[in-house]
Amino acid sequence: MLLISIWFARMVGGVPSGWIRRVLFFLVLITGVLLIAMFANSPPLSSFQPFTVRRPFRSPWSWVCNEGRCERRAVRSSRTTQATCAATCGGNTRLIWPSPTGKTFLSKDHVAFHIQQIDFGIIDSPDQEVSNLLEKAKEVFLGNVRSLIKIPNAKARSTIDNFVIYLSPGDSKDMKLSLNTDESYKLKISLSGKLLEAKITAKSYYGVRHGLETLSQMIWWDETVGKQGMLRVLSHVTIDDKPKFPYRGLLIDTGRQYFSIDELKRVIDGMSASKLNTFHWHLTDSQSFPFDSAIFPEMARWGAYSGEQVYTPEDVRDLVHYARIRGIRILIEIDSPAHAGAGWQWGPEHGLGELSLCVDQMPWASYCGEPNCGQINPINEHSYRIIQGLYKELLDLTEIRDIIHLGGDEVNLDCWAQYSNITAAMQAQNITDHYALWGDFEMKLLLSILKVNQEKIPQAVIIWSSPLTKKPHITTYFDSKVHVIQSWGGSNWQETQDLLDDGFRVILSHVDKWYFDCGFGKWRETGDPACGEYRTWQTVYNHRPWQEYPQKQLNLILGGEAAIWSEQVGQMSLGPRLWPRASALAERLWSDLPENGFSVEENVYTRLSTHMDILTARGLKIEAMWPHWCSQNPGKCL
Repeated sequence: MLLISIWFARMVGGVPSGWIRRVLFFLVLITGVLLIAMFANSPPLSSFQPFTVRRPFRSPWSWVCNEGRCERRAVRSSRTTQATCAATCGGNTRLIWPSPTGKTFLSKDHVAFHIQQIDFGIIDSPDQEVSNLLEKAKEVFLGNVRSLIKIPNAKARSTIDNFVIYLSPGDSKDMKLSLNTDESYKLKISLSGKLLEAKITAKSYYGVRHGLETLSQMIWWDETVGKQGMLRVLSHVTIDDKPKFPYRGLLIDTGRQYFSIDELKRVIDGMSASKLNTFHWHLTDSQSFPFDSAIFPEMARWGAYSGEQVYTPEDVRDLVHYARIRGIRILIEIDSPAHAGAGWQWGPEHGLGELSLCVDQMPWASYCGEPNCGQINPINEHSYRIIQGLYKELLDLTEIRDIIHLGGDEVNLDCWAQYSNITAAMQAQNITDHYALWGDFEMKLLLSILKVNQEKIPQAVIIWSSPLTKKPHITTYFDSKVHVIQSWGGSNWQETQDLLDDGFRVILSHVDKWYFDCGFGKWRETGDPACGEYRTWQTVYNHRPWQEYPQKQLNLILGGEAAIWSEQVGQMSLGPRLWPRASALAERLWSDLPENGFSVEENVYTRLSTHMDILTARGLKIEAMWPHWCSQNPGKCL
């Protein structure tokens, strides 16, 4: 445009200069307006891509159900998607993870619908707190369904008029999950004319929530409906379901690495989809103390990796609320007396003496299991007061008071033995050895916690298995009616059987089967790798340790828990380290399906693969189970 103006000026050389200036000004003004309009309506420069034309992609593949298995076939006409075939082909548990434990019937009939057609009805009259949870659960359900939609506002025609979901939580008024909570549910889907109804009947909010999760797994996206695709759902279903174990846990360690609250919420999303119910938050460890306590702010100031890598009380409250809506309790552990270094160094500066001993002492191998060292000072009353205050704050934030985890693992007696003032205190109190000192610490700690737990004895005070939980110490310092032992040793160790023989309830976390951090080599030059080889999802799934114990003692097994310690787990790798393995654990603890020798049945592979697709659609990062070709060709890889 500017070149045209110059050319025009030369052509009219005889015209008065004032007129030329006015014409040039007008042309420049028009040019500026056009440029502004062009850039205002164009995408940002970062979004420009080389101009390519994508040809329409028409897959020749369709899936046909043959003897309970979806087989891929080349077709020239109408297609059946793999998702639709998987929903209608196979046994009665073909879509659901974990597999239901009671009577289950899934028809092959299905209908197409729009998400806008979903409506809810509440049966019974739950109290206000349960009603509020139900409203949030409905939002989560709709969000999960929405994650399946590949083309929003698709124009295909629905085959029904309405999809109504009725929720019945029974007369339970307790919004908090406990070991006694009835998590069972019944789900019935029926089609009458063009009205599709789903009824979820339970005896608690948590049963309703599980029923909604199961219902969401029977919905899928079918791109062959119309020209754009549409949601489908099974139209005749009956399910009666409940978990085998009341405690189905997953431990996340935020002491070695910091994980953002958003990342922890993704973990809870995966747990919720798999019906795990306990997020064991190993909040602190010797390497860092990331909890920014309102009562003792010095803990995080001295112990957090940085000011950005802390969890505020508001963060904890937010995560607790997020988890409760999704059927999960947050169980927070501040490990002691061992695993207590960073964050405990401020005592002398404030006139409180040494709160923790052996902090960062070298050589570390003599005083702790891994660097850096640190162990609570058992003769400093201020140490007990601080732990008591921290637990009071956390119990108030989580509102979980029937279960408390006090840590208690890997105590190094040589640490305490080197201090002459501890030896003198032991003599003054007639404490004969350091095991007795350790036992005295655990008893004092429990009394401190009871003071801030509204003077109520918890239903379960959990501690890690250790030399102190073995004979002859265990019955001296622990009460089988109060204490639950989290047994983390090898699955062939005698300790679990000994605990059961002594009448103690246990939570199983066998290191050789259910530790997800193993298998990534050394993170230091000295010593062996922490726990050996990688635990595959098949290893996790096939582990049924309760089979080894007498039938009369099975009521003492509350459940199980997988652990992922974070020495070598970062923000980006947390999801893939967990999924699908944590989902494999979830079915073992919910359904406990019988295993087929040392192999896993094809049905488990295909259902778990479908479940991983659901987690991916919901935004989780997962590890691949096998080549994607195997998902499209079930039976040919096994």
